[in-house]
Amino acid sequence: MLDTSTQTRSWQKLSRTGIFLLVFLLPLFFLPSTSNVLDFNKQILLTVLVLVSLFAWLLKSLIEEKISLDLSWFSLPAFVFVLIIGLSTLGSAYQYASFWGWPLVISSSFLTTLALVLFYFLVSNLFKKPEDIFGLILVLAVSGLLVSMIALPHLLGKFPFPFDFSKSTSFNTIGSVNSLAIFLATVLPLAASVIFVSKSKLVKGLVWLFIALSLLVLLAVNFQTAWLVLLISSSVILIFGISRREVFSLSWLFLPMLFLAMALFALVMRTAVFPTIDLPAEVSPSLGASFNIAWQTLKSFRSPLSWLVGSGPGTFIYDYSMYKPIEINQTAFWGTRFGSGSSEMTDRLATTGIFGFLSFIGVILVSAWVGFKAVISREAKKESLTWVMTIGVFASFVGAVVSLLFYPSNLSLMFLFWLLVALIFSLAGSKTKTFNFQALAEPVEGAVQVKKSKLSASWITVVVSFAFITVLIISMVVFFSQGQRFFAETNYLNALVEVQKGNNDAAINYLSKAVRLTNGKQDNYWRDLSQVYLFRINDELQKQNLTQEQMSQNVGNLISLLVEAAKSSTDSATKNVANWTVRGYVYNNIMSLIQGSDEWAIKAYEEAAKLDPTNPFIYTAIGQVYGTRADNLAQDKEKGAEKQEALNKARQNFEKALQLKSDYAQARFQLAMIDIRENKISDAITKLEETKVLAPFDTGLGFQLGLIYQADNQINKAQAEFERVVVLDPNYANARYFLGLIYDNKKETQKAIEQFEKIAELNQDNTLIRGIIENLKAGKPALEGLTEPEPPIQETPEEQLTPGTEAEASPSPSPAKKP
Repeated sequence: MLDTSTQTRSWQKLSRTGIFLLVFLLPLFFLPSTSNVLDFNKQILLTVLVLVSLFAWLLKSLIEEKISLDLSWFSLPAFVFVLIIGLSTLGSAYQYASFWGWPLVISSSFLTTLALVLFYFLVSNLFKKPEDIFGLILVLAVSGLLVSMIALPHLLGKFPFPFDFSKSTSFNTIGSVNSLAIFLATVLPLAASVIFVSKSKLVKGLVWLFIALSLLVLLAVNFQTAWLVLLISSSVILIFGISRREVFSLSWLFLPMLFLAMALFALVMRTAVFPTIDLPAEVSPSLGASFNIAWQTLKSFRSPLSWLVGSGPGTFIYDYSMYKPIEINQTAFWGTRFGSGSSEMTDRLATTGIFGFLSFIGVILVSAWVGFKAVISREAKKESLTWVMTIGVFASFVGAVVSLLFYPSNLSLMFLFWLLVALIFSLAGSKTKTFNFQALAEPVEGAVQVKKSKLSASWITVVVSFAFITVLIISMVVFFSQGQRFFAETNYLNALVEVQKGNNDAAINYLSKAVRLTNGKQDNYWRDLSQVYLFRINDELQKQNLTQEQMSQNVGNLISLLVEAAKSSTDSATKNVANWTVRGYVYNNIMSLIQGSDEWAIKAYEEAAKLDPTNPFIYTAIGQVYGTRADNLAQDKEKGAEKQEALNKARQNFEKALQLKSDYAQARFQLAMIDIRENKISDAITKLEETKVLAPFDTGLGFQLGLIYQADNQINKAQAEFERVVVLDPNYANARYFLGLIYDNKKETQKAIEQFEKIAELNQDNTLIRGIIENLKAGKPALEGLTEPEPPIQETPEEQLTPGTEAEASPSPSPAKKP
């Protein structure tokens, strides 16, 4: 058997290796098998390696029969912060997602926060020697080098990975291109210190390469906040570096001066250095709007609880929906639901309340104070190389704090923040207390300051043993749960692929597995499952080989499953407006199949309106339900009063939508449809012509306008409108259908044949179109012996999930959603 010292060294090595692996892998890690390829998988890596390191460290302490801890009061804010996040999670609007992160914001979840604070604890206790700290910084720089080597080809339009999601100029392993720029800008000051401290040519060469590639990426992205981070962190190095001119040659400040000059140039010029690089714009609410939303959340979301702990970690998307300014409706982003604000600090204020915000500020202020004292202390100045690392870490920490003020973090950025906090405490030489399980603590070699324990050996043994068993149990639970969630996500991604292919049965199977693996607590699985059940109902209704009894039974079963899935989505996350709008949508689509579903749809949309009161889409959807109800009542002449009441309510909701967004084309269009139902054709035409000015490229609007012109016997205008539509969309079969009929009526037979032959190319199995073409070629009227002139192809709403398109995206590293 191995002796005690050998076992101790082995477990100590395993614990430190876990930390080194985490620092190296986390910025690079992604997996293609889940819908969220970055942060979801990074969180799994973080929790696994932190728990392995913690387990190994505790086991080493048990074998060694003593444990050394950094118990200074400076560590207290970090653990208070975890406690407050836990309380906020208990009071969250969506506890499940606030605990795990996904499908909300992973970086601010309780699990991520706990893992990051444990990571901070392990680094500050395991890495005390300057050479060990240098090793961590070097590993981070090498990881940053690989991050930039992956990002740069994508920025230039070269895609080395085979995955579809990576074939984008914005793909990188950090998150958005802006978060990539902030990450690299934050690490650059650390890299400058490595070059000065290291004597190895290989190390210096690698770090120089990292610096060169990082600056190229920064120039390509040209994100102002990243340049500000680099400017301030470089200034910190220069201010303190010049104060040490009696010890160092000022030549070592060349790199910070270069960073400062480049940052100043970029901030002043504000022009793209590489204008040919096409990057997607990243949009977020303004800083003022983000603060106002946070303030309204504290006051009104769930007062007085929201004052103390906010709406729950990661729930900013709910706060935004509830309290966004109505002025946003006059912009192109009126229908976007932002998953985060423009600042991590305002997000923390809204989602974790006054307690969470102040505890996070406490972590920042204490770390800044400890770092500042370490930089100016006389003891640090005696160790020149240690001081250079300290000033590099402190400068990067200041840069990270600046980024928190002006940009929302993701998991990689929060990991970097907590790594810098841990390195500050390690370099500051904080006090260590050693507890010996057999006797009073003896001085431990290498500790900066050692104090004797006055606790009994038996009590210490019990505490450490209990901690070891607790960590072991928690680790097993977390590993099992994370494994289940990972397989749920792989099934969810498979379901999205099957939906794109139109394989709805397979999609249902995958989504059902995902639901089971998460115990039915993840709302987006239920939400998409309800929509796929709707597709299956449509599939069933189109089957020709079923008896009426078989079809009724099959459709009835599917409707029951649809209703259960839609209800479960809102039960899982009652504050998520997307769940209510989709619930209203699927209920609206089964109105012809089940009596009373129109009332269900209205109630669902009304709940959505409570959660997103300034969204005109929701009121328009309510109006459409009332409009459909009026159409159904029109079939019964004795219900004329009820029909008119439904039309009046429809009109009220469409007008409410226009009050919120005066240029909302969809509401204007629906108002015109109300006029048509009330035989006010002239009013309808006027409204549609006004709407056409607002949405000149809306082919659906143009098609409807053409139909109304035709109904009003304005044939030339109808022809012109249909011709305009088919120019905008050559595959618009319905427009070609009615245009062909107009040509036929005008005896322009060849033009009519051209239209119907184009439709035949698009719909080769349509017997009606083949019959029309045969009639025209025989010199007969197009519809002789055929059906009435109705559109041969039915359209589906573009904004909803339909077979052959992806499901509505869940909150992601870039969590903005359309209604």
